Amino acid sequence: MVGGSTEWSGYLDAIDAALEQGMAAKEVVCSITTGFRVLPSLQNAPGLNPYHASVADVGYGFDAVRGTIARLRGGEVIPLVKEMLVLDLDTLRISEKQLSPNFEMVAQVAGPDTYYLIEQGQHLHRQIAKKINEAIGYGKALFGPEWNVILKRVQKVQAIPRL
Repeated sequence: MVGGSTEWSGYLDAIDAALEQGMAAKEVVCSITTGFRVLPSLQNAPGLNPYHASVADVGYGFDAVRGTIARLRGGEVIPLVKEMLVLDLDTLRISEKQLSPNFEMVAQVAGPDTYYLIEQGQHLHRQIAKKINEAIGYGKALFGPEWNVILKRVQKVQAIPRL
């Protein structure tokens, strides 16, 4: 851990706890998106594939941040750990922003038989966003003004398209 600080440990615990709760909501959303694929009225809904992919991106983001925290707790010294945490948390924020537009495309073709799932999905999206923002808030509190400096550096990496 950076400096072996108990302050770091407390913030990492708070980030991890928030993401654990967000991960639970993400798992249910993932089940809903999988369920959409078996409903004849939604199987070919515009936005379904990008929606499912954006849910997966959020899951990968949770795994990335929580994995880094686990590595730090295990005593691993990670060069550029601050940059890694800021990049992962902010990328998670970006992934979460992709959920709603894709979900709304699917929701437009939903019929009365799927309204309950649509409402549950919207509720869970809000929970996911809340937990991600909570984790980012802890990251910002941990790094203070350094957060914005680090964020400006890592945004160049975020701009590189995925292959």
